[in-house]
Amino acid sequence: MGLKNSLLQFEEQASKQCTITLVSKNGYRGGAELFVENCKCVKSCDGNFIALSVFGMDIKVVGEPLVLENFGVNGVKISGVIHSLSFDEDGNF
Repeated sequence: MGLKNSLLQFEEQASKQCTITLVSKNGYRGGAELFVENCKCVKSCDGNFIALSVFGMDIKVVGEPLVLENFGVNGVKISGVIHSLSFDEDGNF
């Protein structure tokens, strides 16, 4: 197995993992920033919820007002007052 194949396998394994980071800004009322790495797509969104698809599950973010600030190669960034996160392995959000 060559180096190229090893790197492709490593990249495939990394894309099957999701990392979620929640950073509070000035306490609860100041809101927060949520970073989700390896997000496949945004399934739906409005000002109060955002549903994301990652490998093997969906993530629902509930809060107000939620702003989808960035969606790029590395993942997605959401800011606002976040009330809850829900995880669904069946993809029913």
